[in-house]
Amino acid sequence: MRSLPIQKRNGFAGIYVHFPYCYQKCDYCDFYSEGIGPGASEWEKQLLSHYQTEYKERSNGDFTPIIDSIFIGGGTPSKASPETWNQLIQFFKSEANVSSDCEISIEMNPEDVTIQYLEALFESGFNRVNVGVQSKNPKTLQYLGRHYDQKKYDSLLPTLKKSPIFKTGIDLIYGVPGQSETEFWEDLNEFSEAGISHISMYSLTMEPGTAYSRQTKSNLKSKPNEDLQAEILLKIPSILRKQGYEWYEVSNFAKPGSFSNHNLKYWTYEPYLGIGPGAHGFWNGFRYSNPRNTQKYLKNGFAQALEASEQSTEVALTLFRLFQPFQPLGFFEGGKVSPSSLVSVFEKWQRNGNADFDGSVFQWKDSAVLSLNDFIFEIASLSG
Repeated sequence: MRSLPIQKRNGFAGIYVHFPYCYQKCDYCDFYSEGIGPGASEWEKQLLSHYQTEYKERSNGDFTPIIDSIFIGGGTPSKASPETWNQLIQFFKSEANVSSDCEISIEMNPEDVTIQYLEALFESGFNRVNVGVQSKNPKTLQYLGRHYDQKKYDSLLPTLKKSPIFKTGIDLIYGVPGQSETEFWEDLNEFSEAGISHISMYSLTMEPGTAYSRQTKSNLKSKPNEDLQAEILLKIPSILRKQGYEWYEVSNFAKPGSFSNHNLKYWTYEPYLGIGPGAHGFWNGFRYSNPRNTQKYLKNGFAQALEASEQSTEVALTLFRLFQPFQPLGFFEGGKVSPSSLVSVFEKWQRNGNADFDGSVFQWKDSAVLSLNDFIFEIASLSG
């Protein structure tokens, strides 16, 4: 067992804000976003105003939980001015019960990472940035349909080393057709050896409705090599542990103390307000989603349709993505599944060599990752 076990918490919540604009929408991306080229969006000020209005409507003026994470995602939020985000963060601090140690994160693309922008974010209260690198190989980026500025990619690490914001995450993709295993390890090693505090790695997938999915169906591009992806995934944990990283979620590694607190909310069934076009939220036991269209969002207000959350099923689908030790039984309290049936499954997994379980604390063995979807389905099926 590594580190203190993750436990169920009460009284905490997060805020997610979606900024929908990018320089160019990547072919594989299934998040709501719009490519608008190099300039700023003409709708930036209107979005800021609507973010504040939506927050007030959804919180109903009675927002008692402690807000210990605010995450600005997208799209590419770094296309907006730091002044916009400063205004929004100050608004949240004035309206909500924001903790003094709140994790305040923003997603950036390498093209937008400058020391001036980072310093402005730091002055506004941001203490974490996440950079969507994906790869440093131009051939791989071109295959993904991604905008690429060689000079900005080359200057990324030197700029981050000068940043006053010390918690930095980067995203990488592996299993891209034409990307060799050696090329992926070169990407990973450059950032891990630099001591980047958080590394997320995702295997390329064909998400319905994306340009990449249509291209594969038309035989314009090849499908990901799933065998190679599995081989890489099995190797990653031991490589990164030797460099001081902890594997805390199936796709995420971090230095001690540098987990993404906001993303942990998604995996541990904690509430969060989702604000902005295309944003999803989970509040008061209900889930909702906003229209995936900025103009509809600005014109017609915010989605009010709520879908009741089934606790046991949702906990099963998210909690068991964690590879850190955690105390699972507390997350199922009040749900449909009995503790005895859960314990029976955990003990079976332990006997089969897939997990450790001492009656309270659970942790996957590394080898379980290739069968993780099957294990998750087994737990989810207990809720009927």
